Amino acid sequence: MSGMYWKLIKNDISASKLITATTTMFIVTAAVLVALAAILSVNLASSIDTLMETAKAPHYMQMHAGTVNQSRLADFVKNNSNVASYEVSEFLNLRGSDIQIEDHSFADSVEDNGIAVQNQNLDYFLDMENQRIQPKPGELYVPVIFKKQGIAKIGDTVKLAGRQFQITGFLRDGTMNSQMAGSKRFLVHPQQYQELFSKGSLEYIIQFRLKDPSKLNQFEAAYKKAGLEVNGPAVSYRLIKLGNAMSDGIMIAVLLLISLLVVLMAFMCIRFTLLAKIEEEYHEIGVMKAIGLQIKEIKKIYLAKYLAIAVFGSLLGYLISLPLSYQLLENIKLFMGASRNEGLSWYVAVIGVFVVTCLMIAYVYRLLNRFKKISAVEAIRFNGAKEKVSTKTRLNLRKLKFLSPNARIGILDLINRKKMYFTLLLVAMLSSFIMIVPALVYQTVDSDKFVEGIGISNKVDLLTSLYESTNNNEYEQKMQDYLDQDDEIVTYNTITTKNFEVKETGSTDNVLSVELGDYQKFPVSYTAGRQPEKANELALSTINAEEYQKKIGDSMILLLAGKEEKFIVTGIYANVFNGGKTAKATFEDQKTPKIWTSFYIDVKGSTDLERKMAQYKRDLPYAKINNTREYRDQTLGSMIASLKLIAFGSIMIALVVTGLITALFIKLLLVKDRREIATLKALGFNDKAIANQYLARSLTVLLIGVSLGTILSMTLGKVLAAGITSALGGVQVALSGSWLVYWGCPLLMLAVTIATTKLVTSQTARIEISQNLKD
Repeated sequence: MSGMYWKLIKNDISASKLITATTTMFIVTAAVLVALAAILSVNLASSIDTLMETAKAPHYMQMHAGTVNQSRLADFVKNNSNVASYEVSEFLNLRGSDIQIEDHSFADSVEDNGIAVQNQNLDYFLDMENQRIQPKPGELYVPVIFKKQGIAKIGDTVKLAGRQFQITGFLRDGTMNSQMAGSKRFLVHPQQYQELFSKGSLEYIIQFRLKDPSKLNQFEAAYKKAGLEVNGPAVSYRLIKLGNAMSDGIMIAVLLLISLLVVLMAFMCIRFTLLAKIEEEYHEIGVMKAIGLQIKEIKKIYLAKYLAIAVFGSLLGYLISLPLSYQLLENIKLFMGASRNEGLSWYVAVIGVFVVTCLMIAYVYRLLNRFKKISAVEAIRFNGAKEKVSTKTRLNLRKLKFLSPNARIGILDLINRKKMYFTLLLVAMLSSFIMIVPALVYQTVDSDKFVEGIGISNKVDLLTSLYESTNNNEYEQKMQDYLDQDDEIVTYNTITTKNFEVKETGSTDNVLSVELGDYQKFPVSYTAGRQPEKANELALSTINAEEYQKKIGDSMILLLAGKEEKFIVTGIYANVFNGGKTAKATFEDQKTPKIWTSFYIDVKGSTDLERKMAQYKRDLPYAKINNTREYRDQTLGSMIASLKLIAFGSIMIALVVTGLITALFIKLLLVKDRREIATLKALGFNDKAIANQYLARSLTVLLIGVSLGTILSMTLGKVLAAGITSALGGVQVALSGSWLVYWGCPLLMLAVTIATTKLVTSQTARIEISQNLKD
């Protein structure tokens, strides 16, 4: 770039420092967000894949309470050509009260915490360098999540069922690494495992790696049809990956959405500043055209400044994103280790920022085509653009007597120059969208009703489960008798889970886990349709609906005791429990073996749930008991905290954007309306009256924009949120929010708009009649 252009850029920047700084800030912010979204996305995907492949996470995992027929399982593996490797590992579940790290007791934990030894074939425990851990006698490795939560550090004293250990290190668990996982495993040497064996309850984890993971459904069906062990939830590779990605994945998805919106805002900021600059220098442009400068030469002069600002802002934004990315990557690296594609992520970020920069330059170049419409004679004579204004309107503002004359004049100008105000309207829409959607996502996940969206009724206080065993019928009757006699229970419901073969297009290769019972007492939220009510009706989880390609009204054939029975799909619901692959029905079946039986319990409002949990654990030792509220808080706590931070940050970004764009727009209007303002002053209007006219325009545009933005949030916002969660694992959650969001966000924008408009319109005092009314 020649010295002349550098001189022009320096002079222009020194003459308009505020506008230049604002434009640069928008470009820097857009570049930072785009680069961060790119870096985090690439690293998260790579880190998850690296962890799961290094740990050899199973493609199919079946939890089982009870004995395992090893020879039958070996025969199944031998006859199934898709099995690459398998392992039956042990998980010794300890009571929460038997686990203590320093002063922190796990007595109130809703998770299954226990000990395990290193596996031989798959599902390896990894250290902080993603190397397989081989603990020595007396060593103890603790799940890394407890380090993140500040509960544990190396050297801390840990008591496991009365035996004392010191933490040797932390482990990454490919299958149970996520906070959302319902179990956590401490790693010990086989010698200590045998010493503690009598202190816990044994649970088996039957795991498989497949040669062709795409045939997981066929494998799962074959496993269930073989009559193998199923007394516990089954988890697929997909849900394990979902658990590892959920917390950081949602944060990145929202960040990406905000970055795209901020890029749009940056374009609008450039538009305002450039148009304002053209208005201010209209006379000079006319002179340049009059002396014979070609349009492309004039465009180069203006393009030079924005090229310099775009390049500088993008480069600065990228450099700022690097230290920020290191901080945001800490959580990903802690839980999953370093990404193999960290270097690639920087190049992807460079490409993203470069594309945004090129788009901005192209946009500026297109805006500069306005020079073609500028007449040299008019520019020199009138010192400003002669704007075409439509004065045709059917609206009679005189009928709006509740408005002041100044407000009516402002609204009339808004109607006559609709096209000009469209960009400000778009800003108001996007700003309200940026504020409302993250706030709705946070409020939805933080609400008590959220559990309904992931598979459990909000009315359920306690959930107990009985897995199939030789004493199951006896235990089930004891449970019912116990609950019938409990005066602190409002009601309870019994749900039995069974496996049924599915006959689709002449095949019986699939098996469906169906929960049988009455769903009137404890309904869940349905993403589509309703709960089953008749014996021939069926509801499917979102993952099953996707895999079987079913929608509301479709039919599905199950084999009941060898006989084909046709069912109509009446509902589709989200579910993250039991592998996310479940169905609900109300028909009765006495012949098919049970997998497990669940009791959904609603206790009286004044009941102390912690005391009730302790009572049930004491009196019902054979049942697995969960407090659904505690489960949500403990498993989703970190994600809720991240969403809260994102929601607050989005509100601040939207308010700053609203203020800056409003300021730039009003400044542009003042430049364009110099002659009109001078005329109003000549007619007797004072500065306050003129300022009120501009305030009426801003508030009217804001009101319309926020209304449209709110509608957009309630429609497109919900679709985007559902799409994000569905992409992460098939779970679709309906957004819900309070009036605090729908009213609070617009009120904040209103306050910012009023303050900004009044501040900028105070400059009308500088517009003199004599200088702006002369020809």
